[in-house]
Amino acid sequence: MRILLVQPAPFECGRIGLENALWMSEPGALTAIAACVEGEHEVRILDMRLEEADALPRVLASFRPELVGVTCMTTDAYQAQAVLHCAKSILGEQVFTLLGGHHPTLVPGEHDHEYIDAICIGEGEDTFAELVTHLSSGGDPKALHAIDGLAFRSGEAQTLTNKRSQARELDTFPAPARHLLDAYKGQYFFASAMNMAAIQTSRGCAFDCNFCAIWEFYEKKVRFLSSKAIADRMEECEEPFIFFLDDNFLTRPKRLEELCDEIESRNIKKFWMIQGRTDFVVENPELMKRMRDCGLMMVLSGFETNDAGTLESLKKDNTRENNLKAAELLNDLSIITTGIFMAHPDFEAQDFEDLYEAINEMKITIPLVVIHMPLPGTQSWRENKDKLLTTDARFFDLLHAVVPTRLPRREFYERYAAWNEKTEASIDSSLSLRFIARRPRLMMAMRHGMKLFTERREVLRMALNDPENYLRDEDEIIGASQAASAEELVEALATEGVTA
Repeated sequence: MRILLVQPAPFECGRIGLENALWMSEPGALTAIAACVEGEHEVRILDMRLEEADALPRVLASFRPELVGVTCMTTDAYQAQAVLHCAKSILGEQVFTLLGGHHPTLVPGEHDHEYIDAICIGEGEDTFAELVTHLSSGGDPKALHAIDGLAFRSGEAQTLTNKRSQARELDTFPAPARHLLDAYKGQYFFASAMNMAAIQTSRGCAFDCNFCAIWEFYEKKVRFLSSKAIADRMEECEEPFIFFLDDNFLTRPKRLEELCDEIESRNIKKFWMIQGRTDFVVENPELMKRMRDCGLMMVLSGFETNDAGTLESLKKDNTRENNLKAAELLNDLSIITTGIFMAHPDFEAQDFEDLYEAINEMKITIPLVVIHMPLPGTQSWRENKDKLLTTDARFFDLLHAVVPTRLPRREFYERYAAWNEKTEASIDSSLSLRFIARRPRLMMAMRHGMKLFTERREVLRMALNDPENYLRDEDEIIGASQAASAEELVEALATEGVTA
């Protein structure tokens, strides 16, 4: 069976966005499901973030896949739908179209369209493998009731099959088929870490922050890849940099000590980046130092706010004191800090100034200020759905206020757009000569990526620093959304792909 798996572009040309400028990670979901079937089927991966616009129709016409699968988050939901619309337009009913990812799992009803044959709900490997076996053996594409974890069109209604169990141990899954990305080798990055691989070593999160849907997607269960398996995959990576995709890597200290044992005994020389909570950093300073010595170069943390009351309202289960101590500890260890902070729609002018002052106090290497919003599938979404100004998926990018702001919209965006310039002191004080002197091998490894990152960062800054860009998006998208439905938008995007 010929199978094409597609990573959609994140948004239309001309829209502001963080992805493609600050980071671009391998499409790990696609390499994971590809590994489950590629031994018996011909599988290709197309990463539209790194392709010309006409690549999709060209590959569809030449490869003529029998199954096209797409993964998506919220902001690229329409782009993902357009890929499948394009596939049906070119190949007709001979192609089976499948959609998966976090957004379709949490709101499958939003993707109930005639050009989407099925939606993968939840974890994809086993569901995908069973679906491919069913279709390749001549099974009826409209009779999928026996396959757990699917939503599919049955007549005029969307049918949900039984929930797919998420109990399988991660070590029993095949290693992701990363070789299917060879055409894009060297093009994935995080900031100056150019030529970056990606490994997921756990799934799920034990915390239930009300602005996040990860714990709901994985049913508040957490499963881990063994330290030996992690080290095996690290050794297989040719890339000098690795991003661990775990939503919260910093948990279970014993597991991380075992990983350090593996890295040290095998003499693995990789630089790696993680996402993790600040309370773990504070509680485990010696382990953080050991991980630094084993190659840990960056920790991305959700600091969220400078206000203790706001942390509590987010159900973050953390403190401002932990954030301050963690930032200090990581700086002392010469570990790059990437900190995510939230500007809230109810901010007044002084709230913005207080947030920027707190960021500079913490000396965050890469501060990122986003706009707090109720994301689809979260507790916050359910509590604030009636306040939404729009349900256009493209706005849920953490860069737009989707609920009313306390300040006038223009003033809100003017003060928000100032965050890059207002937090320059944080960056300058973090990247000190002491940092450079302590980690010369890391600085040499990032040398090539620094020039490219500086160029990308300047382009991004020009876009993010201009409040008119946010207001223009609102005028163009909300105005257009009032005149055109999401279905019409997807059809237009798909038509662009067909005619490109």
